[in-house]
Amino acid sequence: MAQRPPRKQIPESQGVSRRELLTGAGGLTLALGAVTLASAEARAADSWDRETDILVVGGGAAGCAAAVTADELGDAVLVVEKAPITGGTASKSAGVLWIPNNFSLREKGIEDDKQSCLRYMARFSYPDRYHAGNEHLGLTEREYRLLEAFYDHAAPAIDALQANGDLRIGEWRMFALDRSATDYLDNVPENTVPTGRALGPLKSDGSMGLGADLMLQYSNALKKREIPVLTNHPATRLVKDSAGRVIGLECANGDQTVRIHARKAVIFGTGGYAHNTEYTEAYQRGSFYGACAMPWSTGDFIAIGGAAGAQMGDLSTAWRSQVVLEEALRARTLAAGVFFPPGDSMVQVNRHGVRAVNEKRNYNDRTEVHQQYDASRAEYPNQLMFMVYDRRTAEAFAGAYPIPANSASSPNVLQGDTLQQLTQNLSSRLGQISNQTGGFTLSADFTANLDKTIKRFNGFARSGVDEDFLRGTAAYDTEWHQVFSPLKADSGWSATDGPNITMHPFMEEGPYYAIILAAGALDTSGGPAINHKAQVLDTHGQPIAGLYGAGNCIASPSSEAYYGAGHTLGMATAFGYIAARQAHEEPGHTA
Repeated sequence: MAQRPPRKQIPESQGVSRRELLTGAGGLTLALGAVTLASAEARAADSWDRETDILVVGGGAAGCAAAVTADELGDAVLVVEKAPITGGTASKSAGVLWIPNNFSLREKGIEDDKQSCLRYMARFSYPDRYHAGNEHLGLTEREYRLLEAFYDHAAPAIDALQANGDLRIGEWRMFALDRSATDYLDNVPENTVPTGRALGPLKSDGSMGLGADLMLQYSNALKKREIPVLTNHPATRLVKDSAGRVIGLECANGDQTVRIHARKAVIFGTGGYAHNTEYTEAYQRGSFYGACAMPWSTGDFIAIGGAAGAQMGDLSTAWRSQVVLEEALRARTLAAGVFFPPGDSMVQVNRHGVRAVNEKRNYNDRTEVHQQYDASRAEYPNQLMFMVYDRRTAEAFAGAYPIPANSASSPNVLQGDTLQQLTQNLSSRLGQISNQTGGFTLSADFTANLDKTIKRFNGFARSGVDEDFLRGTAAYDTEWHQVFSPLKADSGWSATDGPNITMHPFMEEGPYYAIILAAGALDTSGGPAINHKAQVLDTHGQPIAGLYGAGNCIASPSSEAYYGAGHTLGMATAFGYIAARQAHEEPGHTA
């Protein structure tokens, strides 16, 4: 570890016991209604239960990046976590970090030029306004500077975390393909480095780990640095002084209120609001059925930040993924989303029995199709989509999620010996769950249209050209298809011999199968707005002194776009790092 300034110590009388550090205490009570702002003037200095330089809220990727960075700079740091454990949603992720101009690219002599990368990010994030010849590429100055800050700090953040011994990171490669990961929009001219930006955590044996391994490394770093962590301490309200500066935070611990003084700053690195149904119904466009986020992702920073005068950014965004509807109806907290639909003799159709999307596009962009509105019919025809496949795909890709090991016996799969019978069984199932889907039904011409759709698709499979949605045209489609659509070795079926590996003609005879898909997410990505220094902005666009944000709890610096594998953790890491470095420069104060 590089030499760092001496770290300030939390006063012994206000420290954290070993038992508190390891286990936490109390319940998970959190008030999600109107939050009032505490006045520091009404509190004597000796009323603080804890004191530190920088208080980090949230023990996920953003919070941990901020905490270890602040400690490295010599600040006293304290972490509070709502859940009984640290790690957040990152701990159940693949652990990938999308980092432009990273050390792996540089070691290979690949130049990830700043202006080219900014053009890619701006093109993807703001396709309606992107213009290469305009100032700030057609973006507002704040939007542009957020993207610029990400580029400028993402790679240095990873380099510092490695140099200081907090993380062990290597190039993330595409599993069995053993090649650099392809970005989620590789097929536009703005993306001049379409592979190699994805990194991942290395295990002690040098193999690539997952999100649990990444967060274990962070957990070990917190312990090694002796950074106190209070679990089961949900934040409830910020404390400001008479000048409007954030100087602390109140947390709940069971039925007790814990007041923590932050001499320099409070950094929020908490989750989104995926499991707050009041918020998802208010802010998400169309139906939102479930998410992979940890169950504690209820958008606490929206209410807490709002009460402190924070300006809200776009609250409608999310890191989207299709989900299996019937799994989500059983439990909104999901183990996985439909990140990449497997199979080649497979299509997705809407209530009219027609395709509406390239089935092999990335999960974030593909899920947007569920929110398309038909103005002529005044309906959302894609509210639910039906993943229809034949016996070949059922057997050849058995076990590749969401296709089960045995489609004939899965509770999530409908089947029929003919398309007409499949339609009848789908209609019956939709009737059984109509109270949970707004009465969604199939159109009267569903079977006839599905038959036409499959015949048209079969023609595309034979020619190799999807004239409707360009399936298999981009490198993303074909390369990630090989990762997520592994052909089962003992299935008796051979790989497609057609010109496009993502498409194979449907069999002329049944049985046929269908899985009902709906819109969900990894987590949401809307909340208070920040600037390029990770400072939370007030309603006049000015920084709220002493308040910072990073991760899923803030309005995403990339808007709707998901640049490539590891995008969320890359953004969280970069802005957690930025927040800590900026907070370190705060003048500090006494209570």
